[in-house]
Parts: sequence; structure tokens; C-alpha cells
Amino acid sequence: MTTVNSTNAVTPKFQKDVQEAARDASAEAIGGNVGEVWRSAQWWSPGNGAWDLPISLSVINPNSTVVITASEVDGNGNRFVGSAPFQVDNIAPGSGVVWFKINIGWGSPLPMRTDVVVFN
Repeated sequence: MTTVNSTNAVTPKFQKDVQEAARDASAEAIGGNVGEVWRSAQWWSPGNGAWDLPISLSVINPNSTVVITASEVDGNGNRFVGSAPFQVDNIAPGSGVVWFKINIGWGSPLPMRTDVVVFN
């Protein structure tokens, strides 16, 4: 994958990951054609501009449905809605990885958290 960089933009770097956990045994079955649901969170170093970024999770495969959200975080890693727009596009799951485009529409780098939900 290639990165798309606007002038003076800084790419976010992966910082921290919440380990994927087995689905709670007491959770109710979803039904339909979904057999498993997984959730993960990642914290990224400050960045801005538009970038193609990967998230590696062993439960992802090319047929997975993946939902990614992105939020600005404060100094303690807590999500909040600030003035900067965070936009996630072009989510493409593969074998053990999902690529996505993030566009942080701000003139200086901002820290970010992504949350990922995988449906298999």
C-alpha cells in the first residue's frame, strides 16, 4: 500500500494495542450468518493528513466485515470530539490485517485511537 501525504503532514505511528479477547461465553448468539464478533482498540502517535494504515489482527480474513472508528484522544488516552475532523475510508480486510485510509483534517499532528469490530 502507498501512503498519501499532504504538505507538512505527519503520519500516525502505532503505539499501543488492546489484546483481542475471546468472546464472552455468556454473550448471546447474534444469529444470522455471523459466527464470531471481535473487538480491538489501538492508540496511535500524533499525526495529520491522509494515510493508508494497517491494523493486524489474527481473526481478520478477506471475507470479514470490518468496522473502524477513529477519535482524537486526550493526554490520558480518553476519546473526545474536538474541532478536527477524523475520517475513515476504504476499509480493506485481508489475511490477518485490515488496511484503511484515515484523514485527520487538522494543520498539526493529533493523537488518535481506532476501534475495530470484526464480524466473521
